[in-house]
Amino acid sequence: MQIVTAILKRLRLSRRHRDESYRFWTELLEYEPREIELINLAMSHRSAASHSHDARLTNERLEFLGDALIGLVVADSLYRTFPAETEGFLTRARSRVVCREALNHVAHKIQLDRHLKLGITLKENAENVYGNALEALVGAVYLDGGFDRAAHFVRKHIVVSESHLRDIAQHDVDYKSQLLEWAQAVHRHVEFVQLADRYDVRSDAHKFECEVLINSRVVAKAVGATKKLAQQNAAKKSLEVVKMLKND
Repeated sequence: MQIVTAILKRLRLSRRHRDESYRFWTELLEYEPREIELINLAMSHRSAASHSHDARLTNERLEFLGDALIGLVVADSLYRTFPAETEGFLTRARSRVVCREALNHVAHKIQLDRHLKLGITLKENAENVYGNALEALVGAVYLDGGFDRAAHFVRKHIVVSESHLRDIAQHDVDYKSQLLEWAQAVHRHVEFVQLADRYDVRSDAHKFECEVLINSRVVAKAVGATKKLAQQNAAKKSLEVVKMLKND
């Protein structure tokens, strides 16, 4: 009798988990998926199926499809938002909107990290699996619900609004270049030194630490999700220090 009770309890828990998962996707996608298996596949990273070489068992093919769809919808939004801008501006703006860091941020914001199936071992750029899963989800929504639903999802969570799109598209501050230009003008020597590459198991992400030396003296330190971002953050802090010294 105890065995039967235990089995029934596990079945009820399993059903409740399935119901909660389906409710999550219904609310997030704003429609009831016809093929929930597609959505589940979008959340299946290759590391969780390392024993298999069958591409149909991972989200990589859906990621390929979603990447193209996101690029198209973002390009359309930029084209309409900036009617007087050049092709070069639109291309750079799209790159900023759909970059890994931006997509990783969106994936965490909508809690895809709680539903992504991952293996024990991941590559160094593990944080990018979340942005990749976001792309795969868009691909799955396109196959399951059609282009309009996929486009709506992209506009709501990635484009967000015209003002949000303008903020991202027009934000093109390269602090590292600014610091190097300043150093050249005042005859200073600048070095960027990577101090550490830490892997956080809980967040499944890397954190890079960088310090800036001006004439061999440490001016600032900063961290970032990538080496490039850590350098940019350290350069920004260095510019603030330089500005303070100049004002003094």
